[in-house]
Amino acid sequence: MASVARVSGPITWLAVFLAVAQVVAPVVPFSGIGASPDESTTDLLITPAGWTFSIWSLIYLLSLVVALAVVWKGSTGTADPRRLLIDLEIAFAGAAIWILVSAAEWTWITPIVLTVMTVVLLDAARIAARPADYAAPGWLRVLTRVLVGVYAAWATAAVFQNWAAAIGAELADPQSLGWQLTVLILCALFGLAVTAVVGSVLVAYPLTLVWAFLGILATAQGETTAVVGVAIGTIVALVITTGVVFVVRRRGGAVLASA
Repeated sequence: MASVARVSGPITWLAVFLAVAQVVAPVVPFSGIGASPDESTTDLLITPAGWTFSIWSLIYLLSLVVALAVVWKGSTGTADPRRLLIDLEIAFAGAAIWILVSAAEWTWITPIVLTVMTVVLLDAARIAARPADYAAPGWLRVLTRVLVGVYAAWATAAVFQNWAAAIGAELADPQSLGWQLTVLILCALFGLAVTAVVGSVLVAYPLTLVWAFLGILATAQGETTAVVGVAIGTIVALVITTGVVFVVRRRGGAVLASA
């Protein structure tokens, strides 16, 4: 196996700085400067329950641990450490910027920021799902894959929610079901497509999407039958898709090994 280039120097310390920045950024709105994220976002029929957003604590913790581990080991546990690290740095910076523009209540900027974050995190997911850098510690490979899977999945759910919130605030009726159901189905299809590509390696991706759709289900239960149906259907489809791609990957690996 070809050796993988190490990463070191300013680029690794920048990851630590930006990981800290995304943790510190929420202090601004919660200290009374500007609107908090829940105040600046339009409530919709497809908005997840508040407890689902606790996943940010896990994202923040994993971001800090992985960033420090990269400084220590000079690796991300992947075959393209520099590109993956740059993807993560853009996501970290985007998370901090998102909090600030959300506090300023710039309706259309927040989904744009999240779109950029989603693009780079999906690129990071592509890299993390590929053959790993086996010279790196096994725990680092696992941590990186968990962080990328969770972060990419949450960004997937959040970007659709934020575009829907912007539309509901400016263009459409936030109590109208039809257009919101369309957004929810598009989110589900997108998440299932990504799961089919990377879900057998980044199991944290479909698991995090299940978490997001459980939050949507909790909000819609007893209120909107159609949203409940889509949420349940998506959760079942995610579980089945993950199982199928995992089995296919295991069988493919067994065939290669025997050959």
